[in-house]
Amino acid sequence: MGSQIYLIESRTRQDLAATFMRFQEYYESPVFGGRAFSVDEFAAWYASEHGAFTYCQDWSGFNIPSWVLEPFRSGGFDPLTDKEKNLLNFFKNIRGDFYIIGATSQDKECADTIKHEFAHGAFFTSEDYKRDVVNCLNFHRPNVVKVALKALGYGDNVLEDETNAYLLTEPQTLANRVSLREGCKLRDILDRIFAKYFGFSMVTVSANLVANRTERILI
Repeated sequence: MGSQIYLIESRTRQDLAATFMRFQEYYESPVFGGRAFSVDEFAAWYASEHGAFTYCQDWSGFNIPSWVLEPFRSGGFDPLTDKEKNLLNFFKNIRGDFYIIGATSQDKECADTIKHEFAHGAFFTSEDYKRDVVNCLNFHRPNVVKVALKALGYGDNVLEDETNAYLLTEPQTLANRVSLREGCKLRDILDRIFAKYFGFSMVTVSANLVANRTERILI
């Protein structure tokens, strides 16, 4: 594996979502991606789209590459919230590329979340692994998965990464849109690619073993 994966563990979804929200949406939102926005601006938009501001209930895990921190460090998102400042402080002395994932330790979905988010970290930190995953997806063309992911609100820039993470760790989540049988067939292929680079099967491994492959930070 290349650069480090850091796991931010929170006791509540509310704290985790408040910590990651603007970083995550800057990274992958089709509406807010790549531009500065306030907490209130995003919250108002989200409530208008979903009927209420249910962000922390809707999202149990988060993942961002280290370059996403830069516009927050340089003042582009001022004023920062206290939780955003805390996240930046964790990494103030760390240089180079790395990946940050987040999960809630008390959440019933925590095990699936950690494995899903680690798959994102793996995709970012190993260029060889990423290449083989992309080649696999280009060959099998799971376009119905990408359509489902866009319906869930993911931007085009993360569709291959998300396709891999969902199929590898939780194909059942997309079962109402994608054939579970077909999803599991592709999962097995993706799992063999994962094991080639990381030395274990993501399908059978425990979430605790996966978490121990990260640098863990409790907030």
